[in-house]
Amino acid sequence: MNEDYLISRKRIFSATLFVVIAILLSKLSGLARDQIMAGFFGLNYDVDAFTWAYFIPNLFRVLFAESLIVAAFIPIYSLYLKKKRYEDAKIFVSSMANIMLILFVVIAAVIFILSPQIGMLLSGISGNNMDITKFVVMNRIMIFSLVLLSLSGLATGILNSHNIFTIPSLAPFMLNVVTIICVVFLFRDLGIYSMALGVMIGSVLHLAIQFPQLKASKLVYRPVIDFKHKGIKEIFSLMFPILLSLGAVQLNNSVDNFFALNLGGGNTTALTLSWRVANLPLGVFSVAVVTVLYPLLSRQAAENNIEGIKESFSLGIREIGYVMVPASCGLVILSYPVIKVLFEHYNFGPQDTARVSFILIFHSLGLVFFGLLMILNRIFYSFKNVRTPLKVAGVSILINLLLDWILVKFMDAGGLALSTTLVAIFNVAALLVILRKNIGELGAVRIIRSYYKILVSSAIMSGVVYIVWRYASFYAYRNLFWLIGTLAGTIILGGGVYVGITVLLKMDEVRFVINILGGRRSGTPGDGK
Repeated sequence: MNEDYLISRKRIFSATLFVVIAILLSKLSGLARDQIMAGFFGLNYDVDAFTWAYFIPNLFRVLFAESLIVAAFIPIYSLYLKKKRYEDAKIFVSSMANIMLILFVVIAAVIFILSPQIGMLLSGISGNNMDITKFVVMNRIMIFSLVLLSLSGLATGILNSHNIFTIPSLAPFMLNVVTIICVVFLFRDLGIYSMALGVMIGSVLHLAIQFPQLKASKLVYRPVIDFKHKGIKEIFSLMFPILLSLGAVQLNNSVDNFFALNLGGGNTTALTLSWRVANLPLGVFSVAVVTVLYPLLSRQAAENNIEGIKESFSLGIREIGYVMVPASCGLVILSYPVIKVLFEHYNFGPQDTARVSFILIFHSLGLVFFGLLMILNRIFYSFKNVRTPLKVAGVSILINLLLDWILVKFMDAGGLALSTTLVAIFNVAALLVILRKNIGELGAVRIIRSYYKILVSSAIMSGVVYIVWRYASFYAYRNLFWLIGTLAGTIILGGGVYVGITVLLKMDEVRFVINILGGRRSGTPGDGK
């Protein structure tokens, strides 16, 4: 157990350094893509048409390529590798690839045909303001990207099972860069359609970049589908509960977007932009932690190593809190200047900045809970327990719908973001209670001690950032150069204050980072070193 624990910690802060860099590049390129889209096209119903057209193939990518592959494929495939059942693994992977290829081609074809009907539905919700033709054209351009991105997700699952993380993490970077290039060079001729074309071309590279490293798996593709294979049967037994559970999360997002679409032009996109900014720290650090921990959790669950799972859970939940709590505080205080720097240019005006920054405040409040939810869901999935997250997610649908209906009346799109945060808090609380009931004490004392120090450090940091920005803002808004410099200086100062205080408080989390950077091995778990 101690060896696994030390390996996981070293991976998160050293071997995973490349993963963090790759994810950071992907998130920054995604922000750059959003900057270009907002600047070139503004916040209006045309951009909402693209947002919805992309939402549909992206929905299937999230459900199948990310969620199903992570929750079901990786544990099964990892077990075959652990038991050295390589022939079974080859048949399992080939069958899985062929099933996904056929299934998604059919789904894409159906959505391609029904695009006009989907467009009419969305336009009706918007008060007949959204251009149906533009939605249909962009949806049909991008819809077959779900085939490529789903197969790419399968490739990512294979590589992650072999402890290869960096290249798969760079795949979204390629998609974003290609989209940016298409918009910059083609927007004058194609307008908003250039975004859709960039997504489709980028999806090809998203898959192609991972092919060379698949050689490390020593898998050989076979044109077979073995429905009697034990692994395939297990995938099908887990698939529907997982999709219903994770589909509930996506249904919540869809409900939010429907409410936003009814609020007027650009609100769906404003909600999306806010989430992507909030998702930068969440996606970079939390995803890196979960990416590395999940194969370990799957192995520990296969071995029924409950103590090891508790150690991994404690590690993940504390490290996520160490980064997400101060990030949340910083984004709440600096939401307006952050959005102004990122997006306010060309067709994106001050009123758009105010709209998105208001939404960002409420998305930011949930960062730590979004991160904790990633860990909790993966623990249940590692035990192949998909029913518990499903039941909790089902209740969350009703809560989200009720909160959206109430809060949107008082807070517009900001209420939708707050609803998302409150639902995440409910999910985390419910899953924690159930997990503790199932496997016993989760090391609450150690976790609470860490979070107490994190909260104290974040509170002091927040006070410093608030005071500094209150006076610095008098000079920051002179021009963009002053704004960028002042904002960057404030963020660096706040981060330095936070890290400095956590060092003074002798937090294990920050001391481990220092040890890794210094090339020294941390002590064993529980030794206090």
